[in-house]
Amino acid sequence: MKKSIINAAIVAATLAACPQLGFCASDMPYEPVFENVPITEAITTTASTQTSTTPAVKSIAPASSTSAAKTTSTSPAASATSLETGKLQNALMQLDSAQVEIRNQLIQYKSEYATLDNQYKTIKEQRAAKAKLVKETEKKIKELDSTKEKIRKNMNY
Repeated sequence: MKKSIINAAIVAATLAACPQLGFCASDMPYEPVFENVPITEAITTTASTQTSTTPAVKSIAPASSTSAAKTTSTSPAASATSLETGKLQNALMQLDSAQVEIRNQLIQYKSEYATLDNQYKTIKEQRAAKAKLVKETEKKIKELDSTKEKIRKNMNY
């Protein structure tokens, strides 16, 4: 009982600490590994080609500046993407809250089960003690009946 409560508390603390420690995917920097278009970089030593590769370097920016650019953009595609992202984040938050509620119910059910289990064990022990008393009482009654029969047989002779 105590072990399951401690385990549940550890899991809840770990889940609560996950976003604060930076383990969430939304806090991670953009990784171009998942792009469909291969990354090509030209390595040259001339000054004219170096200026042409400089805009490519400038287009790569940190995640915070690109998200700020998306929010300041007024294009319908950017607003649709931010709306979809907002809806997905809202759905994830709802799922997280539902999961927390279900875990709390599980903890409550486990504690109720433990109390019922303890009651069952005490009732089982009481039942066993009463059964023992019943057997002892029946044994005494049988002994008294047998002594009565012996006395009756002795009286008839």
